[in-house]
Amino acid sequence: MTVAGCQGLSAQDHDKVAEFIGKTVGIQLPPHKRQLIETRLRKRQKATGKSTISDYLAFALSAAGEGERQALVDALTTNKTDFFREPGHFEFLQRHLRARLDAGATDREYRFWSAACSSGEEPYTLAMVLAELNAERGGFHFHIDATDISESMLACARAGIYREDRIAPVPIPLRKKYLLRSRDPAKRLVKVDNALRARVNFSQFNLIAGSYPAEPCYDVILCRNVMIYFCERDRSLVINRLKASLKPGGLLILGHSESVGNQRQGLDVLSPTIYQRVPCL
Repeated sequence: MTVAGCQGLSAQDHDKVAEFIGKTVGIQLPPHKRQLIETRLRKRQKATGKSTISDYLAFALSAAGEGERQALVDALTTNKTDFFREPGHFEFLQRHLRARLDAGATDREYRFWSAACSSGEEPYTLAMVLAELNAERGGFHFHIDATDISESMLACARAGIYREDRIAPVPIPLRKKYLLRSRDPAKRLVKVDNALRARVNFSQFNLIAGSYPAEPCYDVILCRNVMIYFCERDRSLVINRLKASLKPGGLLILGHSESVGNQRQGLDVLSPTIYQRVPCL
Protein backbone atom coordinates (compact mmCIF):
# COMPACT_ATOMS: atom_id res chain seq x y z
CA MET A 1 0.00 0.00 0.00
CA THR A 2 1.36 3.44 -0.96
CA VAL A 3 1.11 6.31 1.49
CA ALA A 4 -0.46 9.27 -0.32
CA GLY A 5 2.30 11.74 0.53
CA CYS A 6 4.92 9.32 -0.77
CA GLN A 7 3.39 8.78 -4.20
CA GLY A 8 6.04 9.26 -6.84
CA LEU A 9 6.18 11.32 -10.00
CA SER A 10 3.88 9.71 -12.54
CA ALA A 11 4.72 9.62 -16.23
CA GLN A 12 1.85 12.00 -16.90
CA ASP A 13 3.05 14.52 -14.32
CA HIS A 14 6.61 14.18 -15.60
CA ASP A 15 5.38 15.11 -19.06
CA LYS A 16 3.51 18.14 -17.66
CA VAL A 17 6.46 19.55 -15.74
CA ALA A 18 8.90 18.75 -18.55
CA GLU A 19 6.71 20.63 -21.02
CA PHE A 20 6.46 23.64 -18.68
CA ILE A 21 10.20 23.82 -17.98
CA GLY A 22 11.05 23.26 -21.64
CA LYS A 23 8.78 26.07 -22.82
CA THR A 24 9.70 28.43 -19.99
CA VAL A 25 13.48 28.17 -19.77
CA GLY A 26 14.48 25.73 -22.52
CA ILE A 27 15.87 23.05 -20.21
CA GLN A 28 15.07 19.50 -21.26
CA LEU A 29 13.92 17.02 -18.59
CA PRO A 30 14.06 13.59 -20.27
CA PRO A 31 12.42 10.50 -18.72
CA HIS A 32 15.72 9.07 -17.46
CA LYS A 33 15.95 12.02 -15.04
CA ARG A 34 12.57 11.27 -13.52
CA GLN A 35 13.98 10.15 -10.16
CA LEU A 36 16.07 13.31 -9.82
CA ILE A 37 13.08 15.46 -10.77
CA GLU A 38 10.92 13.66 -8.21
CA THR A 39 13.47 14.26 -5.44
CA ARG A 40 13.58 17.98 -6.18
CA LEU A 41 9.82 18.31 -6.50
CA ARG A 42 9.34 16.50 -3.20
CA LYS A 43 11.01 19.42 -1.40
CA ARG A 44 8.60 21.91 -2.97
CA GLN A 45 5.65 19.62 -2.24
CA LYS A 46 6.55 19.62 1.46
CA ALA A 47 7.33 23.34 1.52
CA THR A 48 3.88 24.17 0.14
CA GLY A 49 2.05 21.65 2.29
CA LYS A 50 0.61 19.66 -0.59
CA SER A 51 -0.35 16.01 -0.04
CA THR A 52 1.31 14.60 -3.15
CA ILE A 53 3.63 15.65 -5.95
CA SER A 54 0.64 15.50 -8.30
CA ASP A 55 -1.26 17.93 -6.06
CA TYR A 56 1.77 20.19 -5.93
CA LEU A 57 2.14 20.31 -9.72
CA ALA A 58 -1.59 20.89 -10.19
CA PHE A 59 -1.23 23.90 -7.89
CA ALA A 60 2.06 25.24 -9.27
CA LEU A 61 0.89 25.06 -12.88
CA SER A 62 -2.49 26.65 -12.17
CA ALA A 63 -3.37 30.35 -12.15
CA ALA A 64 -3.41 30.25 -8.33
CA GLY A 65 0.16 28.94 -8.28
CA GLU A 66 1.75 31.75 -10.28
CA GLY A 67 3.81 32.83 -7.27
CA GLU A 68 5.20 29.30 -6.87
CA ARG A 69 6.43 28.89 -10.44
CA GLN A 70 9.75 30.66 -9.88
CA ALA A 71 10.45 28.26 -6.99
CA LEU A 72 9.56 25.37 -9.31
CA VAL A 73 12.02 26.63 -11.92
CA ASP A 74 14.68 27.11 -9.24
CA ALA A 75 14.16 23.56 -7.98
CA LEU A 76 14.67 22.02 -11.41
CA THR A 77 17.56 24.17 -12.59
CA THR A 78 21.00 22.56 -12.53
CA ASN A 79 23.43 24.67 -10.50
CA LYS A 80 26.79 22.94 -10.92
CA THR A 81 29.60 25.49 -10.90
CA ASP A 82 33.03 26.16 -9.41
CA PHE A 83 35.61 28.89 -9.09
CA PHE A 84 38.08 28.70 -12.01
CA ARG A 85 36.04 25.97 -13.68
CA GLU A 86 37.70 25.09 -17.00
CA PRO A 87 40.74 27.26 -16.21
CA GLY A 88 41.99 27.17 -19.79
CA HIS A 89 39.26 29.63 -20.72
CA PHE A 90 40.55 32.21 -18.26
CA GLU A 91 44.15 31.68 -19.33
CA PHE A 92 43.13 32.21 -22.97
CA LEU A 93 41.19 35.31 -22.01
CA GLN A 94 44.19 36.79 -20.22
CA ARG A 95 46.40 36.26 -23.27
CA HIS A 96 43.76 37.66 -25.60
CA LEU A 97 43.20 40.79 -23.53
CA ARG A 98 46.92 41.41 -23.04
CA ALA A 99 47.35 41.30 -26.81
CA ARG A 100 44.51 43.80 -27.23
CA LEU A 101 46.03 46.11 -24.65
CA ASP A 102 49.48 45.79 -26.22
CA ALA A 103 47.89 46.84 -29.51
CA GLY A 104 46.69 50.03 -27.85
CA ALA A 105 43.03 49.18 -27.21
CA THR A 106 42.98 50.79 -23.76
CA ASP A 107 40.90 53.96 -23.98
CA ARG A 108 37.49 52.38 -23.35
CA GLU A 109 35.53 50.12 -21.02
CA TYR A 110 35.44 46.39 -21.76
CA ARG A 111 32.08 44.73 -21.14
CA PHE A 112 31.63 41.10 -20.11
CA TRP A 113 28.54 38.94 -19.70
CA SER A 114 28.46 35.80 -17.57
CA ALA A 115 25.24 34.16 -18.74
CA ALA A 116 23.80 31.37 -16.59
CA CYS A 117 26.09 32.45 -13.73
CA SER A 118 24.43 30.22 -11.10
CA SER A 119 25.70 31.05 -7.58
CA GLY A 120 28.34 33.49 -8.79
CA GLU A 121 31.61 31.57 -8.90
CA GLU A 122 32.12 32.21 -12.63
CA PRO A 123 31.67 36.01 -12.62
CA TYR A 124 33.74 36.37 -9.46
CA THR A 125 36.51 34.30 -11.06
CA LEU A 126 36.30 36.59 -14.09
CA ALA A 127 36.40 39.66 -11.84
CA MET A 128 39.57 38.39 -10.12
CA VAL A 129 41.27 37.72 -13.45
CA LEU A 130 40.34 41.15 -14.82
CA ALA A 131 41.24 42.98 -11.61
CA GLU A 132 44.67 41.34 -11.72
CA LEU A 133 45.07 42.43 -15.33
CA ASN A 134 44.18 45.98 -14.32
CA ALA A 135 46.72 45.85 -11.49
CA GLU A 136 49.33 44.58 -13.94
CA ARG A 137 48.68 47.02 -16.78
CA GLY A 138 46.71 49.89 -15.27
CA GLY A 139 43.92 51.74 -17.03
CA PHE A 140 42.00 48.57 -17.89
CA HIS A 141 38.37 49.45 -17.30
CA PHE A 142 35.77 46.69 -17.23
CA HIS A 143 32.15 45.97 -16.35
CA ILE A 144 30.62 42.53 -15.72
CA ASP A 145 26.96 41.63 -16.10
CA ALA A 146 26.01 38.27 -14.60
CA THR A 147 22.61 36.68 -15.14
CA ASP A 148 20.73 33.53 -14.23
CA ILE A 149 17.18 32.21 -14.40
CA SER A 150 17.19 31.22 -10.71
CA GLU A 151 16.38 33.89 -8.13
CA SER A 152 17.68 31.68 -5.31
CA MET A 153 21.05 31.27 -7.04
CA LEU A 154 21.24 35.01 -7.70
CA ALA A 155 20.65 35.67 -4.00
CA CYS A 156 23.65 33.45 -3.19
CA ALA A 157 25.72 35.18 -5.85
CA ARG A 158 24.93 38.68 -4.60
CA ALA A 159 25.82 37.67 -1.04
CA GLY A 160 29.19 36.33 -2.22
CA ILE A 161 29.53 33.96 0.75
CA TYR A 162 30.95 30.45 0.18
CA ARG A 163 32.13 27.47 2.19
CA GLU A 164 35.90 27.20 2.49
CA ASP A 165 35.97 23.95 0.53
CA ARG A 166 34.44 25.76 -2.47
CA ILE A 167 37.45 28.03 -2.92
CA ALA A 168 40.06 25.28 -3.33
CA PRO A 169 40.56 26.07 -7.06
CA VAL A 170 41.35 29.73 -6.34
CA PRO A 171 45.13 30.39 -6.33
CA ILE A 172 46.35 31.25 -2.84
CA PRO A 173 47.52 34.79 -3.74
CA LEU A 174 44.04 35.58 -5.08
CA ARG A 175 42.37 34.07 -2.01
CA LYS A 176 44.39 36.37 0.22
CA LYS A 177 43.59 39.39 -1.93
CA TYR A 178 39.92 38.95 -2.75
CA LEU A 179 38.35 36.54 -0.23
CA LEU A 180 37.74 37.38 3.42
CA ARG A 181 37.51 34.60 6.02
CA SER A 182 34.75 34.60 8.61
CA ARG A 183 35.72 35.97 12.02
CA ASP A 184 34.35 32.74 13.44
CA PRO A 185 36.72 29.97 12.20
CA ALA A 186 34.15 27.32 13.13
CA LYS A 187 31.83 28.57 10.37
CA ARG A 188 34.47 27.86 7.69
CA LEU A 189 33.06 30.53 5.40
CA VAL A 190 34.62 33.13 3.13
CA LYS A 191 33.15 36.26 1.60
CA VAL A 192 34.10 37.96 -1.64
CA ASP A 193 35.72 41.33 -1.03
CA ASN A 194 33.24 44.22 -1.31
CA ALA A 195 35.25 46.02 -3.99
CA LEU A 196 35.29 42.92 -6.18
CA ARG A 197 31.58 42.27 -5.63
CA ALA A 198 30.87 45.83 -6.75
CA ARG A 199 32.43 44.97 -10.12
CA VAL A 200 29.61 42.53 -10.91
CA ASN A 201 26.01 43.45 -11.69
CA PHE A 202 23.67 40.50 -11.05
CA SER A 203 20.19 40.25 -12.55
CA GLN A 204 17.65 37.64 -13.57
CA PHE A 205 17.51 36.74 -17.26
CA ASN A 206 15.82 34.02 -19.28
CA LEU A 207 18.06 33.02 -22.19
CA ILE A 208 15.07 31.67 -24.12
CA ALA A 209 12.47 34.39 -23.55
CA GLY A 210 14.52 37.37 -22.37
CA SER A 211 15.00 40.66 -24.24
CA TYR A 212 18.58 40.75 -25.51
CA PRO A 213 20.49 44.03 -26.07
CA ALA A 214 19.19 46.02 -29.03
CA GLU A 215 22.75 46.69 -30.18
CA PRO A 216 26.00 44.69 -29.92
CA CYS A 217 27.54 45.72 -26.62
CA TYR A 218 29.70 42.92 -25.17
CA ASP A 219 33.38 42.21 -25.70
CA VAL A 220 33.16 38.76 -24.11
CA ILE A 221 30.19 36.49 -23.36
CA LEU A 222 30.61 33.35 -21.28
CA CYS A 223 27.67 30.96 -21.65
CA ARG A 224 29.16 27.73 -20.37
CA ASN A 225 27.59 24.37 -19.64
CA VAL A 226 24.00 25.42 -20.21
CA MET A 227 23.53 24.69 -23.93
CA ILE A 228 23.74 20.97 -23.18
CA TYR A 229 20.34 21.21 -21.47
CA PHE A 230 18.62 22.84 -24.47
CA CYS A 231 17.02 21.21 -27.49
CA GLU A 232 18.61 21.90 -30.88
CA ARG A 233 16.07 24.58 -31.76
CA ASP A 234 16.63 26.50 -28.52
CA ARG A 235 20.42 26.13 -28.79
CA SER A 236 20.33 27.72 -32.23
CA LEU A 237 18.06 30.49 -30.98
CA VAL A 238 20.28 31.35 -28.03
CA ILE A 239 23.56 31.16 -29.96
CA ASN A 240 22.26 33.51 -32.64
CA ARG A 241 21.09 36.00 -30.02
CA LEU A 242 24.40 35.81 -28.17
CA LYS A 243 26.28 36.37 -31.44
CA ALA A 244 24.18 39.46 -32.12
CA SER A 245 25.02 40.79 -28.64
CA LEU A 246 28.77 40.66 -29.32
CA LYS A 247 30.73 43.58 -30.65
CA PRO A 248 32.73 42.82 -33.82
CA GLY A 249 35.80 40.95 -32.63
CA GLY A 250 34.06 39.92 -29.40
CA LEU A 251 34.44 36.44 -27.91
CA LEU A 252 31.80 33.80 -27.21
CA ILE A 253 32.99 31.14 -24.76
CA LEU A 254 31.02 27.92 -24.31
CA GLY A 255 31.51 24.92 -22.01
CA HIS A 256 34.04 22.18 -22.77
CA SER A 257 31.40 19.78 -24.13
CA GLU A 258 29.53 22.39 -26.16
CA SER A 259 29.80 23.94 -29.61
CA VAL A 260 27.85 26.35 -31.79
CA GLY A 261 26.91 23.43 -34.05
CA ASN A 262 25.58 24.63 -37.38
CA GLN A 263 25.44 28.26 -36.21
CA ARG A 264 29.05 28.96 -37.21
CA GLN A 265 28.19 31.76 -39.64
CA GLY A 266 29.75 35.01 -38.47
CA LEU A 267 32.13 33.27 -36.06
CA ASP A 268 35.78 32.27 -36.27
CA VAL A 269 37.03 29.42 -34.08
CA LEU A 270 39.98 30.61 -31.98
CA SER A 271 40.19 27.53 -29.77
CA PRO A 272 37.86 24.64 -28.94
CA THR A 273 34.69 26.25 -27.47
CA ILE A 274 36.03 29.80 -28.00
CA TYR A 275 34.60 31.77 -30.92
CA GLN A 276 35.18 35.30 -32.21
CA ARG A 277 32.60 37.39 -34.00
CA VAL A 278 33.77 38.48 -37.42
CA PRO A 279 33.31 42.16 -38.39
CA CYS A 280 29.96 41.58 -40.12
CA LEU A 281 27.34 38.94 -39.32
